[in-house]
Amino acid sequence: MLAMRSPHGFTVRDGLERGYSAAELRSMAFTAPARGARITAAIGDESQALLEAVRVVAQDDQFFSHTTAARVHGIPLPTRFEREARIHLASPTGRSRMQRPGVVGHRLKSEVEEVDGMRVEARADTFVHLAPLLSLEELVTVGDWLVSTKRRDPLTVEDLTNALRRYPGVRGLHRARQAVALVRVGSESPRESLVRLLIMGALPEPTLQHEVFDATGLFVARLDASWPHLKLAVEYDGEHHTDPAQQERDRIRRGKLRALGWQVVVVTKDDLEDGGEAILREIVAAHRRLSSWTAA
Repeated sequence: MLAMRSPHGFTVRDGLERGYSAAELRSMAFTAPARGARITAAIGDESQALLEAVRVVAQDDQFFSHTTAARVHGIPLPTRFEREARIHLASPTGRSRMQRPGVVGHRLKSEVEEVDGMRVEARADTFVHLAPLLSLEELVTVGDWLVSTKRRDPLTVEDLTNALRRYPGVRGLHRARQAVALVRVGSESPRESLVRLLIMGALPEPTLQHEVFDATGLFVARLDASWPHLKLAVEYDGEHHTDPAQQERDRIRRGKLRALGWQVVVVTKDDLEDGGEAILREIVAAHRRLSSWTAA
């Protein structure tokens, strides 16, 4: 089992063996985010520097977990974690937990993967251990991201379910089970997931990523969420939709949808600031109106 090596740092012992003097190791060329480690000063981000330092002093069988594992995997987390200074490091059952300033030690027996030379708990295990740290909605967005077919190697809902079975007494298990039941393939961004959950609290579950074609069979659009039998769609426009070129593409695309009889409700970040109450009323009203027309 190989230890985690860092391209940005080394232990003090390794530095001395490489020929650095004690004075050089104390110079401004290096920082010491953790006792016994030296990291190149070019890494200005304190949290990243600490991660690299813990990486070089970790034991061979230790691995990153929780929000630190999520960061390494690229899993989107709420903004409150963006500047989290703590590093989560897990030790297999039976080994002492690391106890250092800025490090949260855990004793876990998780499946482990290697990412960029770092030992990290597997993505499904990370999902389970995020449960006590996130709200139900936030955890669902993580699950949606993990199973999205946009990922190079997506997980499945079954993968998440199997991970839950490996931790029968873990904190947050009830929330994790609730979240897995709400995870869907097709929500392609955290905001799309939040919009879907908002809708599901008031209306029948929409179809995700429904493809629309015109009478000649030409592809017109792929819809974030929709009720095809009603020709009602809900689309989330993220920050990139403020680009003039993208706005023009959106205008043309939605004009084609309207010509085919579709109604599209557009949701933006601002629409979610009040918890989505106003935009949800608009979606519900459109759904009821079109449902009554269909029934008639």
